Amino acid sequence: MQRVIRKKFPGHTIIAVAHRLDTIMDFDKVAVLEAGRLVEFDSPYNLLEVPGSAFSRLYNATVVEREEEEEGGEDGLGVE
Repeated sequence: MQRVIRKKFPGHTIIAVAHRLDTIMDFDKVAVLEAGRLVEFDSPYNLLEVPGSAFSRLYNATVVEREEEEEGGEDGLGVE
């Protein structure tokens, strides 16, 4: 789906709710909301460079979670 969006809508503004951060890493800007309030707004890579930023904490937690899932099997419980 991401490929279709990028191919069919180049040069357009896309507002996406992302459940997987790797799908938005090539976006120009990311808005991070907490409790309905905007807490950060910048490019994903700029936000990753800010120590302790909400985006970098979320990204790092996602990386750790993915690594744990890969070590424990498909369901994260060690059962494949």
